[in-house]
Amino acid sequence: MNDELHKSNQAPRSLDERFAKRPHTYRRLQEIADLMDQAVAHGATADEAEEIALEQIQKLGGELLRDWAQASHDKALDQVRSEHPKSSKHIKKK
Repeated sequence: MNDELHKSNQAPRSLDERFAKRPHTYRRLQEIADLMDQAVAHGATADEAEEIALEQIQKLGGELLRDWAQASHDKALDQVRSEHPKSSKHIKKK
């Protein structure tokens, strides 16, 4: 696995631009920032603020992975359906 961040020669984009297509993620980042502001306003210690931030970022990471997995699954299904339009759909019946 490649853990290095890709360096770009392009000018950095704002978070508003980067998350325009991911409103749920953007909203969650705003919520995390609000939680941190509230923690500071209520006199949280640095350790308490760090704990809050880490917990929220871990939750966000899980949400991002679920979103990525769903998008990958949907893309794979679309590709298979376009390549084999007459194939049957195996969908769980409700």
